[in-house]
Amino acid sequence: MTITKQKVKETIYQPLEKGEPVICLQDVAVAYQANVAIFDINLDVYPGECLGIVGPNASGKTTLLKTILGALKPIQGSVQIFGDKFSPKTSHMIRSKISYIPQLQAIDRNFPALVEDVVAMGRYSKAGLFRPLNSEDWEKIYEALEAVGMKKLAKRPIGHLSGGQQQKVMIARALANEPEILLLDEPTTALDFKMVRSVVDLVKKLHEERELTIVIVSHDIKLLREYCTRIAAMDKKIVWKGDPHDPDLDIIIEEIFLR
Repeated sequence: MTITKQKVKETIYQPLEKGEPVICLQDVAVAYQANVAIFDINLDVYPGECLGIVGPNASGKTTLLKTILGALKPIQGSVQIFGDKFSPKTSHMIRSKISYIPQLQAIDRNFPALVEDVVAMGRYSKAGLFRPLNSEDWEKIYEALEAVGMKKLAKRPIGHLSGGQQQKVMIARALANEPEILLLDEPTTALDFKMVRSVVDLVKKLHEERELTIVIVSHDIKLLREYCTRIAAMDKKIVWKGDPHDPDLDIIIEEIFLR
């Protein structure tokens, strides 16, 4: 399937580059069977950047994250992570440098797993699925719990935590992988105002202190403007990208959300 490019108004913003991009998508299109989900995606993300992706429902935001992760294969275009394309030889190496936090799903109160067990799952991409975790692995697991303020609840059943606490555990699980890139999909969905603020502050802190490259999806433009260095607006393709405080962004947001 070949996707015909459509001309869309786009304001290009060039960040202060820190070397070569760690994520590079060129003319990417992804489809679910015959339905094109995203197309004509051209995007570079640089080391240490915090990129926000905003757009209405069904605009392709989650599809874009899964494409960066290598979970979805483009029908057109190329995806390079740290200069490499996904292949049988490179996929494990690439994924070991990326952590993905999907939208938070409700966890049954009786789910038989402790907080530390959930975070340990994030360590297996480094340790390998069939190797028992050693003392170094558990040190990294507890360091991740400490980083998100959840170390004291390590022995608590995950289902007994609030939604905001569970989200922090999922972030700790991602950090246990010692990633260089962190992908977050609507990390504040279904959280109350207090927990939204807590999660947002945590992501901001991780970005600043660890110099992680972060790509975060949200429908909340106000939150993205607080800590993102750049924002891209999506409507199945990137229709705008630039400075979070550029007034042109407000016009674009109104157009794509009211369309």
